[in-house]
Amino acid sequence: MLPVEVITSVQRRRRWSAEQKKAMVLEAEQLGMSVSIVARKYEV
Repeated sequence: MLPVEVITSVQRRRRWSAEQKKAMVLEAEQLGMSVSIVARKYEV
């Protein structure tokens, strides 16, 4: 028998405004920051 995954919650897709996206990119460009650090911070 194959394993079955039951999804019990609905996750909605996040919508980021252009301003929010720009802020995230600028934050990732800061000295000592990286894209992965910023992505984890915003749960992207």
